[in-house]
Amino acid sequence: MLSPLSIPSIDEVYAAQTRLSDIVQRTPLLKLNYEISGIEIYLKCEQFQPISSFKLRGAANAVKVLSAEKKQNGITTASAGNMAQGLAWIARRENLKCQVLVPDTANEVKLKAIERLGGKIIKCSFDEWFQVIVTHQCPMLDGHFIHPVCDRNVMAGNGTIALEILDELPECDAIIVPYGGGALTTGIASVAKHLKPSIDVFACEIETAAPLAAAFSNNKITEIPMKKSWVDGIGSSRVLDEMWPLVTSCVDNSIVVTLKEAADALKILIERNHIICEGASATALAAGLWHYMNYVQNGKAGLRRQDQSEPFKVVAVLSGGGIDNETIIKCLKETL
Repeated sequence: MLSPLSIPSIDEVYAAQTRLSDIVQRTPLLKLNYEISGIEIYLKCEQFQPISSFKLRGAANAVKVLSAEKKQNGITTASAGNMAQGLAWIARRENLKCQVLVPDTANEVKLKAIERLGGKIIKCSFDEWFQVIVTHQCPMLDGHFIHPVCDRNVMAGNGTIALEILDELPECDAIIVPYGGGALTTGIASVAKHLKPSIDVFACEIETAAPLAAAFSNNKITEIPMKKSWVDGIGSSRVLDEMWPLVTSCVDNSIVVTLKEAADALKILIERNHIICEGASATALAAGLWHYMNYVQNGKAGLRRQDQSEPFKVVAVLSGGGIDNETIIKCLKETL
């Protein structure tokens, strides 16, 4: 039986920020060059990390707190791409062996990046891979297993994003975060709510795989069918058992966007801010552009804000930049 998981304390997040100060980038917070009534959108650009993903924060923090004994046989994880890149990057820096279990649905761009960083890839079916995520057991790999989601140190590393956002934009009204396994969303939400209880924090998901929205709708973990799409890195068939109580404690809801909305958002990023990012990142912008104000108008967001006469300041977390050229071209040609 798995041990109960809890959200890291704010002190753990500040300690992670200090620990990561010479490892990760303090990424820019850029205003979106696109006008929309009642809202100002800002972009937290995690695609500018050394591995083009926020995952370096959690991966590096989880490795840096390990004892020498736990690191002696190397480190392992189960990851569709970005977490694996983060661990491979920090393993190379720390001169550690790194093995990664990846599902057969993994993005080829990310797989090549893992190998380039020195990580050894072991492939399996998606069902086998997801079983490792659920059980935390990976007998086919040697080394200390670092769970990509259900790990306090991973969440603490991710929470440093919220520290940067609120330091630079303390008047922020809402943060929208792509939801994969929940470590990014929960890490950011727990810190943001601690520092600014009035803030909204929404997860965002893609229509082809939105288990968190289903769980919120039914008030319990719900199994859903999922379809593969060009928006990878987020989505699964169900919310992880350990994450559900954590998510409900600090996340307001999940906004589901369509594939067309995600493609339109990516096109706007490229054309207006000259930013290239992966589909998961585009879902956060899509949720901000075309859904957040509907939540405000329907009384499901902005409820803790005193003055609603000024535009809402919303931060979309761009989680990573792993996307292939063909998908970018299709997006610009509106053929996705």
